Amino acid sequence: MKRYERYKPSKVEWIGEIPEHWEVKKLKRFSTVKRGASPRPINDMKYFDENGEFAWVRISDVTASKRYLEDTEERLSDLGASLSVKMYPDQLFLSIAGSVGKPIITKIKCCIHDGFVYFPYLKINPEYWYYIFLTGIPFLGLGKLGTQLNLNTETVGNIDMPLPTEDEIINIVNYLDKKTAKIEELIVDKVNLISLLEQEKELTISNAVTKGLNPDVTMKDSKVKWIGEIPEQWSLRKISHSFNTIGSGTTPLTSNSAYYTNGTIPWINTGDLNNDYLFDVNKTVSTFAVEDNTALKIYPKYSLVIAMYGATIGKIGITTFDACVNQACCVLAESDYFTLRYIYYWFIANKKYIIDLGYGGGQPNISQEIIKSLRIPCPLIEEQEQIVEYLDKKIAETNETVQIIKDEIELLKEYKETLIYEVITGKIDVRGCNETH
Repeated sequence: MKRYERYKPSKVEWIGEIPEHWEVKKLKRFSTVKRGASPRPINDMKYFDENGEFAWVRISDVTASKRYLEDTEERLSDLGASLSVKMYPDQLFLSIAGSVGKPIITKIKCCIHDGFVYFPYLKINPEYWYYIFLTGIPFLGLGKLGTQLNLNTETVGNIDMPLPTEDEIINIVNYLDKKTAKIEELIVDKVNLISLLEQEKELTISNAVTKGLNPDVTMKDSKVKWIGEIPEQWSLRKISHSFNTIGSGTTPLTSNSAYYTNGTIPWINTGDLNNDYLFDVNKTVSTFAVEDNTALKIYPKYSLVIAMYGATIGKIGITTFDACVNQACCVLAESDYFTLRYIYYWFIANKKYIIDLGYGGGQPNISQEIIKSLRIPCPLIEEQEQIVEYLDKKIAETNETVQIIKDEIELLKEYKETLIYEVITGKIDVRGCNETH
């Protein structure tokens, strides 16, 4: 990339050298830095009006936005707005709480609370300041080691900022707008490709455990609506009739330290489940806990564990060690009819349907009885092993491709950050680039 002809030291570590004709000034030289304000108490409904002139900005509104704030979840009444700080379209403000250091430019009339700072007299293009803050680099050293970044009006005002000419600022903003837009398009394309690959993976698993690998095989109605047709020679088996061990566990009384101190027995919680083999867990229990709790059993390694409740419902794991589980897990072990990996793939393929059988409100639960009642297509063991071998290979190939694309996305993000930094600090001369690129 083209560089300027002559440079000089900026005497600011994060900026480094700058073009000879650029300046460095503290942000407070361009504008005073002020904090927003909130009507108190903030939960008083008289301060809110869904038809109010000014939107009310929360940290979550900024976190959910990219460069521009175009909408918020709430609006203030005239009274509420009079007790806050009003912002108008094309003004820049900065979060100093929650998503610390996140800049945003409003495109609406809004009010900000004291979790934000703003720049009432800023005359220089706010898009330029947006790009500077976006890098996060100006904030280096402003937070204590190992703690969250701590910003306030003083620390923000004392940030040193590189200052090109007005014409260069226009060039820089236009150049970065075009370049970063292209990078974002590439990232979106790659994210969409990952989504397609994941959908293809799900379909591959579903077809294999429902229809087998032979596309020419004669099919029959399974008489289970969400399973559909299965190969003619396959049977349907209830889980309750197919596993020698089906069970759950419990949570030993947490106030009894003897149940946990120096524990050596892995104790699986639903948060440990990763839709893959389990090689480690976060918690253990003692031998005394097992001896003293009849509901706490040790299940053999190579058992399938299924989450029945909460946010992890439907997640599964295959144990590689003997272990206990809590009451939110169901364990299937030791079958003469199914190989473990075949059952594993079947649960992966049918997670949505199993959850739909659950009960409860917004976050459904499933039970051991629901799991026991499930009827699963059952090929001969030899065919199950062939299906598993095929899926292991196909899924590994897809996962490898997905990981390559994820790595490419991270490289694009790093390139975008580096490009912005090098342009705003003058390491790259973009004068004239908007006409030729």
